[in-house]
This record gives sequence, structure tokens and C-alpha cells, in this order.
Amino acid sequence: MGCCGAATRIHTARVNGKVLVPPGEEDKFNGPIHNRVCRDVVFLILFIALVIGAIAFVWYVYHESDPERLVHGNDKYGNVCGRRNKKIDGIPESGQDFVNRPYFTFGLSFTATDFAVQGRARVVGNCTSSCQNQTTLIGYLCIPTIARDVVNYTDEALSSMYTGTFTSFFEQVSLDLQRSWQYILILCAIAVALAFILTLLMRFIAWVVVYICIFVMVVGTIGGTIYLWVTWHLKKTKLEEEKENMSELEKNVGERLVRYFMIAAVVATIFTVIVLIILIALRKRIMLVVALFQEAGKAVGAMPFLLIHPIWTFIWLTVICLVWLLGWILMEATGEPQEYEGSVYYIKTNFMAGMRWYHIFAFLWITQFVLACQDITIAGAVAQWFFTRNKKKDLGWPILTSMKRMYRYHLGSIALGSLIIAIVKLVRYLLKSLEKRLNNSGNQCCACMLKCCRCCLWCFEKFIKFLNKNAYIEIAIYGYGFCKAAQKAFTLLVSNVLRVAAINSVGTFVLFLIKMSIVALTILIGFYMFQDRTDLKYFYVPLIIAAIFSYFIAHCFISVFEMTIDTLFLCFCEDCERNDGIAKPYFMSKGLMKFVENSRKAMEALDEREKIEKNNNNNNNNNNNNGQSWATTVQPVGAGNPNAPPRSPAVRGLTPLQPAYPPTSVPPSPSHFLSPNT
Repeated sequence: MGCCGAATRIHTARVNGKVLVPPGEEDKFNGPIHNRVCRDVVFLILFIALVIGAIAFVWYVYHESDPERLVHGNDKYGNVCGRRNKKIDGIPESGQDFVNRPYFTFGLSFTATDFAVQGRARVVGNCTSSCQNQTTLIGYLCIPTIARDVVNYTDEALSSMYTGTFTSFFEQVSLDLQRSWQYILILCAIAVALAFILTLLMRFIAWVVVYICIFVMVVGTIGGTIYLWVTWHLKKTKLEEEKENMSELEKNVGERLVRYFMIAAVVATIFTVIVLIILIALRKRIMLVVALFQEAGKAVGAMPFLLIHPIWTFIWLTVICLVWLLGWILMEATGEPQEYEGSVYYIKTNFMAGMRWYHIFAFLWITQFVLACQDITIAGAVAQWFFTRNKKKDLGWPILTSMKRMYRYHLGSIALGSLIIAIVKLVRYLLKSLEKRLNNSGNQCCACMLKCCRCCLWCFEKFIKFLNKNAYIEIAIYGYGFCKAAQKAFTLLVSNVLRVAAINSVGTFVLFLIKMSIVALTILIGFYMFQDRTDLKYFYVPLIIAAIFSYFIAHCFISVFEMTIDTLFLCFCEDCERNDGIAKPYFMSKGLMKFVENSRKAMEALDEREKIEKNNNNNNNNNNNNGQSWATTVQPVGAGNPNAPPRSPAVRGLTPLQPAYPPTSVPPSPSHFLSPNT
């Protein structure tokens, strides 16, 4: 198969012992479309303009900001520590020379009761040449040590967590991280190896993992429900027996507890019944999930570089996050000095306040764009693998081919899809900001309405992400624009709604458990590595950090596997829609062919085609061994041979085929090939 599926195949069938081909079958759909055009170019232009604007804004705030004010700090009169300051109009104490005072010492002016009960504190500070006692130097800031007696005012549970000061805790944690950073890297490498191995093993152990997950789900829900009902019964019986000896307060507390357990038991029962009904209704579709997991394992095994692609995505996202964070810090370092009640405050202009939202929106759009590029690259490669019949010879370089198609034709569609998600996310953040203001103003009714709107937007965002992912698969296969691809994907998903439900319930749960398995194994190995490290006071801190990194590593690998499953499912649906397995052979494997309506006939036709191909290959080998030079490739009569016999009439609209052979050679036995007069 060609790189983009341009190669032509002739799909044959046997009628009355003859190998026949339907007219026009040479132009049959054969994988990702080769002839494409650029789509949604306007949105690509908008995206490029936004990226240029975001870079220009970071450059602008770099020249307009005063980062030394954030690094060294400033006193109440606007004098920045560690430099010679300019005079500020209306502030006689400004313009001081603090070159020899690079450190900023600040304290919290409060009483212990105010801090514990109301959380009130006022920041005060001065520029100094060195840090004083009872402080710890962090950068150029002298952080005061908060005594334990202040913490005791907060809560006994909280105070019991601390065996010393806050600063001593962070100092010890920092020291532990310096001593264990090599082990953290080793654990991350172990997580990568575990994720890689489990992903490849899914080809062989998919059915075991799926059924174990289903068993755990069923046993967990039933067992939890039984436990809640038994606990409710025991507490109710105990309350009735001891009710006469209880005070009124104890009775109320006991009755409330019994009521809560009853509500929890009822909810758990309803949830368990729903889970059991879903599993019973989708029992046949669950087998499809197992088959898709196995096919995904085969695809990843055939294209292992798919698992490396998230590394490039991670690098891009890291660079984007660092640039965005740099721009945000520089933006916070801007502002015009203004005097208020004897102190200097740096107030941002309206332009800078508005550019905050532009900066956030640019970050959302660019990150979603990068993630979408990964999705469409994986989808294109997996689709090419699925629609390639001879995967050993004709597969080529599907990942590079998919990336080439994406960069050449579909960046505009990716920009449109990521724009929709970015807009929804931005609206959610705006509503959250507005909700905080309404809560502070005491308008609880409007705040509750905004919270409901945010919840609806969250659900809508999940739906859009799901639809976008499937639209990218359609784009990778057919080269549609985004809107048409989304419409085609939605129609295809609705027509296979039960299969979609099985994949998104059982499949998602299985993938989540695989992630947790990788994290759990990493933690166990890390615990074994750290248990003899007596030099680590808080060994659980590097262990937690390693667990967090292992989760992100597992998520990167499993996200590739998840996108592979989604692509295979949509390709499976497309294969079912386009082909019937007999006159139009399926591209799917025998493992997936079990889940189509005419599976038996389709598998018989597939076996017949494989038998014909095997016989043709044997004839080719025999002819090569005898020194024969004629071609044995099956093709239409007279193709490439001007001296071949004339073509016989078509049978039922199908054209008889016979092998071409040189006119000076003796043709092979008629038992091997069809003669034109048969």
C-alpha cells in the first residue's frame, strides 16, 4: 500500500469457479485518502495571528516590567531593594539608594488570635543588608520563622502535623530532595518501562485485564451495597436498644447517622442495579472492547514509535508553559506607582488588565492545538495500519506519512477544533471569576446560578472534546474539513451508540486501572528503595513526587493507547458501513469480524481469498524454480499483453481475469489459471 493509500487493489470473488472482479473496484476506498486540499485556512491564519500576538505581548511586558521588584521586593515607599531608585512624585521617602541593601525582610503584623480565627495579617517590610535572627533566607527574601504557639491556635489536628517550624520542615524536605533526586529519576524511568511493557502486553492479556476489571467492579459495588445495608441495620438496632438511656442530643445524632447510612445504602443499591443492567445489556459489546484492546496492542506493536510521540508533545507543552509563565510573571511586575494612605502601590493599566485574559486565552488555544496535533497524528497512522491488507509489506512509514498530511493540509481544522474548546474553557474561567465576586458581595442566589452554568459548561466541554477526537479521526481518514468531519463522526457514533457506551464505560475504567497499576507498582518499588535510607527524614515526599510523575507518564502512554482504540473503533464502523465482507471484503481482522452481522459468510469469503492467494504464491514459486519468466500477477485479460486472447463476455457485470504471459512462452497449466474460454 502506498503512503497515503493511493495504491490500487482488485478485490476478487469466485462465481462458477471463475475469479471475477466488479467493474470499478479498482477505485475502491483503500485507506486514508491521498488527494486532499487545505481545509479551514481562515482559522489557521487566526491562530498564527494569535501566536504572533502572544509572543509580541511577552516581548512588550519584558521591556515594560520591573522584574527586580518581584525578585528583591520593595518597601512601602516604592524603593526596590538592591538598586538606586528613582524619585516618585508626591512620595518624599522614595528615590533611596539601596544598592547595599539587597535583602527584603518582611513580617506579618498580627495577633495569634486574629491569625487563627480570622486569618488577618498585614505585610510590612524593609530593605536590609543581611537577614536578622528568626528568619530564613530564600533568594533575596528573609522569611520570618512562625513559632509553634501561633499554629496551636488553629487546630489540634493541624498542629499535630508539625514537629517544628514551617521553615525547618521545608528546609529538611529540600535537603531530602537533594539527596534523593537520582532515585526520583530512576523511579520515573521504571514508570516509563512499566507503561511501555503493559501497553505492548495488552495485545495478549487484554481479555484478562478487562474481565478482572469487570469482576472488581461488580464485586465492589455489590459488596459495598451489602456493607452499607448491614451497617444501617446494626446501627438502627443499636439505637433502638439504647434509645432510653440516651440524651436528646445523642438521640438526634444517632437518628441522623442511621438516616445517612440508609440514604447511602439506597444510592449504592440504585448504582449497583444500574451497573448490572449496563453490563448485562452490553455483554456482547464488551467482547468488542476486548477485541479492540487486542487490535490496539497489535497496532502499537507494529508502530512502537507511537509511544514516543507524547515525548514531543510534552516538550512542546513544557516550552509553551514556561513562556506563558514568564509572560505572566513579567505582567505582574508591571504597573504605575500610586500613593494611597502613605504607601505606594503599583496599579496596572486597563490595557494590562485586559491583556491578562488575552494571555490566558492564548495559552488555552495553543495547548489545545498541540494536543490535537498529537491526536490527529496517531489517528492517521492507526487508520493507515487498519486499512492496509498486507501490513508486513505495504505499511511503509505511517507515522511520518500522517504527520506530513497533518502539516500539509489539516492545521486549519485543528485550529478550529482547539478554538472551540479554548472558548468554552475561557467562558468557564470567566464565570468562576464572576462567581467569586458575587460570593464576596453576598449575592448567593446569582452565585448559585453561575455555579449551575459552570457545571453545564463542564459537561458541554467533555462532549466537545469527545466529538473533536472523533472528528480528528474522520479528518485523518478522509481529509474533511472540521465541521463536516464532526457531523460525519456524530452520525457514525449515534448509529453505534451501544458500542460507544461499552467502550466509554468499560474501556475507560480499564485504562484508568492500568494507570493506577503503574503508579502503584512505582510506589511499591520506591518504598523498597527508600525504606533503608536513614538519611531521609521525610522519605514519603520524594515518593509522592515520583508517584505524581509516574501518573503523568502513565497518562501519556495510555492516552496513545486510548486514541488508538478510538481510531480502531471508528475504522471498524466505517468498514462495516462501506463493505459487506463478500463482494466488498472487510479490512478488519478475523478478531473484529466476529462482531458483524454476516460474520460467518465474511470469514468464509476471507478464507477463500486467502486460499487463492496461497495457491497463486505457490504457483509463483514453482514457476520461479523452473526458470519461467512470465508474470503470475492476476490482472484483467489483455492488460499489458497485446497478443493475449480476446476478452470474453462479462458474467453478471463481472470481468473474468487471467494471468498475462509472454507471447513466446508456453503458458502454465489451465488448472492453475482460468482460460478465456472457460
